[in-house]
Amino acid sequence: MICHVTVQTENLQGSVDFYSWLLGLPVSRRFEFQNGEIAFLGDEETKLEFIFNQGYQKSGTAQGISIGFSVNSLEEKMALLDEKEIIHTPVLSPNPHTRFCYFTDLNGIKIQLMEVK
Repeated sequence: MICHVTVQTENLQGSVDFYSWLLGLPVSRRFEFQNGEIAFLGDEETKLEFIFNQGYQKSGTAQGISIGFSVNSLEEKMALLDEKEIIHTPVLSPNPHTRFCYFTDLNGIKIQLMEVK
């Protein structure tokens, strides 16, 4: 079982705010350490962990890696992304029961929003 997925970030509060806004992920734990801060988001077993280290600088995107989130309404989430002018793919549907789109978050991570019927 996956305990958490870790993302290094230059903007901890921006990451927390974004995932709370888009997916309703609550902060389950947040604490400081010597040179930074950590926040765990989510109320399920698997958490999304954001780590801010002083001096960390993003260098490109996380090529070949994506994080998928299940959503109840893909159209609703895509409309929220559109409101913030966040570019996403068109709806992809490999079968009649699964629909999804991708976008890149502020940390350079490819995110999949997936609706399963």
